[in-house]
Amino acid sequence: MEKIKKKLIIFDADGTIWDSEKDVFLAFNHTLKNNENKEITKEEFQKLAGLDLEDMFERVLPKDEESLAKEYVKKYREYYIDEGHYADETTLFENVKETLEQLKEQGFCMVIASGKPKRILDKMVNCFQLNEFEFVLGTGESHFKPKPDPEILNYVMSQLHVSKEEAVMVGDTKADIMAGKNAGIDTIALTYGYEKIDILKNANPTYLIDDFRILEEILEYKKDYKKLS
Repeated sequence: MEKIKKKLIIFDADGTIWDSEKDVFLAFNHTLKNNENKEITKEEFQKLAGLDLEDMFERVLPKDEESLAKEYVKKYREYYIDEGHYADETTLFENVKETLEQLKEQGFCMVIASGKPKRILDKMVNCFQLNEFEFVLGTGESHFKPKPDPEILNYVMSQLHVSKEEAVMVGDTKADIMAGKNAGIDTIALTYGYEKIDILKNANPTYLIDDFRILEEILEYKKDYKKLS
């Protein structure tokens, strides 16, 4: 597998770094149950993969109640974040911690750019003792537009003074891959996350992989060499 030289790796979080699907699903249904007296199936939930949380609620609410989506997002976050249900069942995906440590040792700058709010991302990063990230950003509860808009990725590159050629986006959904493509950077799609493989293939990522460890086989840290005078 041919390596690509990069300095910056931008990661999605849910479905990429950690497996939070069960906790998110339970919190989503908890909100629907308490406010709509309804629940959705796991299969229905999985079809919402990659959508902004507000869009997810809009998709499952009756047409005349779609305006309640913002309120339900707030109630969801009260339960999931403030009441501490964000890590009841959530775990890191296999090989993530070890691979992040290796990539950090090689010199890569690594950042999380997720659809979650920063306040919950910070809690989860601390929970799993992920000290390898330069910083953590989320589009939820922020001025950033949600992926596939490339705004948050462009912001990261600007803040770290990294060119598009030196950055790569790693995620598990079509929205992640399209955000990277819209930002003009290479993309790596992980097949073990929340998106169906055929959808990921159709998004045409630079690489499609099924194991986090393969990042070490694909990526090589780009060093800047100064010519000797």
